[in-house]
Amino acid sequence: MKIQNRRYIGNKKKVLPHLYKAILENQPQDKKNIVLADLFAGTGVVSEFFLEKGYDLIINDNLYSNFACYQAWLSNEDFRQEIIDKYVDEFNKIDSTKLENNYFSEIYGGKYYSNNDAKKIGYIREEVERTKPKIQSREYYSLLASLLYAADKAANTVGHFEHFLSSVPRDNIVELRSPLLKQYKSKITTYEEDTNKLAKKIECDIAYIDPPYNARQYVNFYHVLENLARWNKPTEFEGSSMKFKRDELKSVYSRVGALAAMEDLINSLDANLIVVSYNNTYKAQSTASNNRIPEESLEQLLEQHGRVKKYEIPYKFFNAGKTNFADHKEIIYTCKKVR
Repeated sequence: MKIQNRRYIGNKKKVLPHLYKAILENQPQDKKNIVLADLFAGTGVVSEFFLEKGYDLIINDNLYSNFACYQAWLSNEDFRQEIIDKYVDEFNKIDSTKLENNYFSEIYGGKYYSNNDAKKIGYIREEVERTKPKIQSREYYSLLASLLYAADKAANTVGHFEHFLSSVPRDNIVELRSPLLKQYKSKITTYEEDTNKLAKKIECDIAYIDPPYNARQYVNFYHVLENLARWNKPTEFEGSSMKFKRDELKSVYSRVGALAAMEDLINSLDANLIVVSYNNTYKAQSTASNNRIPEESLEQLLEQHGRVKKYEIPYKFFNAGKTNFADHKEIIYTCKKVR
């Protein structure tokens, strides 16, 4: 199983060659160990790509479900593959029809999952926690990541957890797969923080910024996986979609204060090169998909800090609904800061 084997809005897998080309054209040329900060890391595919290229990485996301996956795939800590494989094999042999109801099945059974699938997911989650004192940290996070990916694949949804399908969920195969792990030599530092607060504490050569740009909150799309990862078992939920209380996980970049937040972020960064991914979804028919930061405002902000280049990439936007994104482009801005 690879890090990109999940459904996630804004996944940058297809634009990586373009992003790399833009960075190579503008990064410091006289430095050997270049530090890149992936400040809204999402699935982690961008971080993985640049680790493969030998960069040192600062990786951040405010969702623990993403942070846990970084601890599995994007780490230079030791691990024993045979231990991970052993537990994955044992978990896959569990017969869900013989399990009792548990926290996860009582909340999500019959909605996001069949009751049997939800029982198995909840049972394995408890088992993963019980194994924690017996295994190494990276092995623990690998088992947790494997479960999160399996739960994502088996879900009764259109690709995210904003709501479940109206049809009664049928039993799927909840099958865990072992992550394909590597031992990296780069220096890697991982955070689970508010990006604007983190920016005031770190130094890097390149800051890569890929925030949410519209009203759709990432925690709303992935609240079930976030609850599964955190496993603090909240009992209060909102509406039929069963979202737990999560105000502290909502992004200001999906609200009216997005432009002010971006200005604060760029002002706070100690970086020679700022790279920004931007989606032109302000042309979308759905107001929830419209950009909170106008393109012109972003360009003006970057130009206040240095020399700006713009790269346009035709790109098919991930969309599970009916919104039509005509002439959609992924845009990459580079800004060499003027000291």
